[in-house]
Amino acid sequence: MKRLLIGLGLSCLALIPVRAADAPRELAVCADPAALPYSNQRQEGFENRIARLLADDLGATLRFTWNMQRRGFLRRTLNAGECDVVIGVPAGLQGLLTGRPYYASSFVFVTRTGQAVPQGFDDPVLRGQRIGVQVLGAEGANTPPVQALAQRGLAAQVRGFPMWGPEEDETPMAHLVDAVADGSIDMALVWGPYAGFFAQRHGAKLQVTPVLSDPRQPDLAFRYPMSLGVRRGDAALLQTLQSVLDRRAAEVRRILQEYGVPLVDSGDLQVAHLEGK
Repeated sequence: MKRLLIGLGLSCLALIPVRAADAPRELAVCADPAALPYSNQRQEGFENRIARLLADDLGATLRFTWNMQRRGFLRRTLNAGECDVVIGVPAGLQGLLTGRPYYASSFVFVTRTGQAVPQGFDDPVLRGQRIGVQVLGAEGANTPPVQALAQRGLAAQVRGFPMWGPEEDETPMAHLVDAVADGSIDMALVWGPYAGFFAQRHGAKLQVTPVLSDPRQPDLAFRYPMSLGVRRGDAALLQTLQSVLDRRAAEVRRILQEYGVPLVDSGDLQVAHLEGK
């Protein structure tokens, strides 16, 4: 996952009226070719769907620039001029213009239905459990859940699942959720959109519970508001796209729900690091 910085979004952009002349003839979107539930080259992800909604509303041709969303993604794509918008970045990501958040999600516990759900990181139910987490390796720092578990001396109970697999594996995070379903581990702490999407494949067997904070580390962010991102000089484009998101908000929300994205209140927009989406 790429290093992300959370801050204040540009909420004023959507208040400016959009003229038809402002609509781009081509909507060039930076996207990952193998990163469900977000996107893939078959355009099966929810960000592909949202990009299509934006383009159709504006009467624009939709073009994707495909590049793996790992270290240097923005440098190789958006900032290189290969494409003009990223459909999902944390609100206020430094170096970009970002719009008002159109959804917020969080890390979640994934447990088997009927199993005790931890009420936080200090819940005694965590003791002795095999806990699966996302492992980022050389790409960046530990996720907030890993930091919270380590702070409580639970590192020995953690089993890491690589965030990225071989290039032919489009869904490495599915293995983490599947491991809860088949009993290989007792529970998992996963970024919400991954967890919700892959848990759906197991029907009612799994439950997903948002984790919104750690009382011992109040500055450690677990939920992130997500926005559109464009280059700093492309305020007019962002204004145009934000206007469409505002008008089509109900449809966007239905797309997110269809993909099982756990939706939470954005809370206070705090400055924090997250490796990836």
